[in-house]
Amino acid sequence: MGNTRRALEVVLAAAVVLGTSLSGVSQVRGTGNAPVIVETPWGQRTVPDLETYIEMQVYTHLKPGDNWWLAGEPIRQRLREEYKSGQLKLRHFPWQVTDGIYVLGRDNDEQQIYLVDSGKGLLLIDPSYDSWQDTIIQEIRQLGYDPSQVRWVLVTHCHVDHAQSLHLWRARGAKILIGDGDAHPVESGNQLVAAYLMPEGEREFLPCAIDQHIYDGDVLHFGNLTFYAIATPGHTPGSTCFYLNHASKHILFSGDIALHAGRHAWMGNPYVDWDQYLRSLQKLEPYAVNGQEVRFDILLPGHGTVDMDDASRSVDKTIKIVSNVIARRKSGENLDWAEPYVWNWTQGIQYREKK
Repeated sequence: MGNTRRALEVVLAAAVVLGTSLSGVSQVRGTGNAPVIVETPWGQRTVPDLETYIEMQVYTHLKPGDNWWLAGEPIRQRLREEYKSGQLKLRHFPWQVTDGIYVLGRDNDEQQIYLVDSGKGLLLIDPSYDSWQDTIIQEIRQLGYDPSQVRWVLVTHCHVDHAQSLHLWRARGAKILIGDGDAHPVESGNQLVAAYLMPEGEREFLPCAIDQHIYDGDVLHFGNLTFYAIATPGHTPGSTCFYLNHASKHILFSGDIALHAGRHAWMGNPYVDWDQYLRSLQKLEPYAVNGQEVRFDILLPGHGTVDMDDASRSVDKTIKIVSNVIARRKSGENLDWAEPYVWNWTQGIQYREKK
């Protein structure tokens, strides 16, 4: 039983605390599915996608000196089989982060869309592909809302996996907001949105008019909620993160800029700017509002795992990993990607399991 049993015990224990049954499909409540919390090897509370969950378990169960890929492969294979068979259940969309904030998406995909109840209409963040919209509309209705209540669509950046469906939401009457540097690509449907990113079949991008260009430091009011815009170019010219203080939590909607445990943005295209990206990350840590320094609690990225606490740790880690990648690139190494759990392992970083 060994590694698999211990891995499942983490999820089962979280499910007991949260009232989620892993013996069958979680039941949708008016507030959405309960998140299945999994602790990282360093004790951070997260809601992981499958691949990150597997990396957590590999990290926990390998011994110092083990080869990450070879020694970890039996764990990876076992957990993927258990997930495929339904023995291992993780997050189930739509799920609730905190009061009025929900995560939408597809259970077997790492892409994430966010729905926010402002008290005076719904805000949709990064609505993703055209082909996903039947699922997104169904999940909005599962939460007890009507799609017609979506008044605003906020976009972290112009890439097709975040912005392809903007034209559909604008046709429904929603107002579209995006960082100024990414407004022209969306309005023109140019190569920046998709050509370097997706297979041929996903490259179609119908141009969409932008209702509001967002600039660094803009204060955005959606119903009863106030968002702060942080221009974070480098991944795309207009990439923007958004800070929200809500339900006694400091929340960062980070798009692709900072992800769990130091995972960084995809930078494998000809228009990226690594140095600009690092400067953008450094704007997030430390970050201050009206002179008051903020440490992020919850990280809501465009992909992968959600941090439910200590989110600034992931920003810090992303800065360290991106700095390392830049240094290696400047020394002549052909490198544009570093996996965070693998990176930590190769650095020899060990964590003690919580007692």
